[in-house]
Amino acid sequence: MKTNIICLDIDDCIFPTNINYFGKTSDALDIFEINLKRLVMILEKYDLKLFMTSSWYHLYNYKDGCNGKLTPNDNAEIQFEYDEEIKKAHNLMVKYIEKYFIGMSSGDRSQDVINLLQNEEINKIIVMDDWDLQKECDLSNRALYIPMYGYIDANVGFMIHKFMMEDIKVTRRSYY
Repeated sequence: MKTNIICLDIDDCIFPTNINYFGKTSDALDIFEINLKRLVMILEKYDLKLFMTSSWYHLYNYKDGCNGKLTPNDNAEIQFEYDEEIKKAHNLMVKYIEKYFIGMSSGDRSQDVINLLQNEEINKIIVMDDWDLQKECDLSNRALYIPMYGYIDANVGFMIHKFMMEDIKVTRRSYY
């Protein structure tokens, strides 16, 4: 059976920053945890796996694939000592979504999407990112790009549902 995946960016997509143009907040981890809970619901409902396109890939060892494990490397340990919030975010990822990860970025998320589309073991790909990856997703009717800027909301759920439930090409590749 072919695998359906979400290519997921973390920072500024489902984990917003606390430093904003209007001041500093302290709710980013709360929002992140809510998004992770919603993401788990999506992953389980549609039997999806995760591929990390986030720049956070550099924090993890994945030479042999991640196989449902987010193993921090030496860079992460240094980052965790410096930034307690990143460590807490990592711990939330381990708690909620670690077991769903099947791969990590090579450092070029555009090329990652193209490579995944060429992989015959992958069926559908949902790209949730703040980078504009629309062009890459338009290469195939098996890919959907959802611009993400902080929240997994009902609109995101609607787009994923429509994409996963229809066997025909979705005529509208992006809803934003």
